[in-house]
Amino acid sequence: MHLEMSSKASSVGFANTDKLIRIDKKNSLRDIDPRMKIIITLAFSTMLFCTAKELTILISLLVVFVIFLFSGLVKKSIKFILAYIIIVVFNYVINLISIESLTILLSAITYTMLKFIPLVMLSYWLFSTVKVNELIVALEQIKIPKSIILSLAVLFRFLPTVTEELGYIRDTMKMRNIDLSFKRAILQPVKTTEYIMIPLLLRSVKISDELATAALTRGIDGENKRTSLRKVYISFPEIVFVVLFILFTAFLYQFDRQIVDFLFFL
Repeated sequence: MHLEMSSKASSVGFANTDKLIRIDKKNSLRDIDPRMKIIITLAFSTMLFCTAKELTILISLLVVFVIFLFSGLVKKSIKFILAYIIIVVFNYVINLISIESLTILLSAITYTMLKFIPLVMLSYWLFSTVKVNELIVALEQIKIPKSIILSLAVLFRFLPTVTEELGYIRDTMKMRNIDLSFKRAILQPVKTTEYIMIPLLLRSVKISDELATAALTRGIDGENKRTSLRKVYISFPEIVFVVLFILFTAFLYQFDRQIVDFLFFL
């Protein structure tokens, strides 16, 4: 009797666990297939590099904000939008300066920064939501060479690790009473770059070697087929979403070209 009750309880427990844990369920844009994320990022980045108008950049920023919103990255997106607003205000102040050469130089710098914000946001979305093990499985499914898979796996682990290293470098400089604030970067750009880049370059070489060694230790170059706890597949809604997104990207590119042609004829 006791054994029967315990077996029933264990079976109920496993049933509840199956209901609670759905590791193959996709709830948001964060969970879509890594291949689809790479296609989205490449298509949108190419469009941004080929466009020129600030209106197109603003629309691109709003599109990426929607992607962040449906990926659960609202707080991070707000920081990027605040940076965009600050740069826009700074650009407006620059245009009030009467020195033409300085205005042109600073306007070019701010325009480049504005154009790169959506790119940085989309890159952050890609690297923060793609899991390396799922990426490897997804690339192996489409028969990508092992050398390319190893390089991408190291890259996707390298950039987040470098971000952590920047925080460690900043904390170390604070212990030495070295300020790495934005004000110091403006007033003493050479020294600030030296304090950041030299330790970062030295650590980057070591980090890349460690990540490559860790990947090889986990059998990334093995001949056997890899398994994954999470089912990696491309669903039909994902295909529809990516196709619509690419069509919208093409429309946005054509919209930007029409604005440029219109202004040219004026």
